[in-house]
Amino acid sequence: MTTDDIFQPERVFTTTQLAEALQISNNQVTTLAQRDNWPHMKVGNRLRFTESHVREIYEQLKAPAAEAPEPRRKVGSRSRQSRIPRS
Repeated sequence: MTTDDIFQPERVFTTTQLAEALQISNNQVTTLAQRDNWPHMKVGNRLRFTESHVREIYEQLKAPAAEAPEPRRKVGSRSRQSRIPRS
C-alpha cells in the first residue's frame, strides 16, 4: 500500500446532488441536516456531504422510525366568547 492509497479523498456531494438522489428538495436536505442531525460538514456557509455521510444518512433512513409521541392537546383553545354564559 502506498501513501497515495491512504490519502485518497472521499467524494463530496452538494445539497443539490443529495436532494436529487433522495428525490427531495434542497430545502428539505438543509432542514434535515440541521434539525435531524444528519452528518455533514460546512464549507463556508454551504453544506457538503462525503460518501461516508451519505452512507450514514441512508442507514438512518432505513432504520425503523421511533414511535411518534401522541400529539399534545391545546390548552385554552376555546375562544373567550364561547366561555361567557348566555342569558
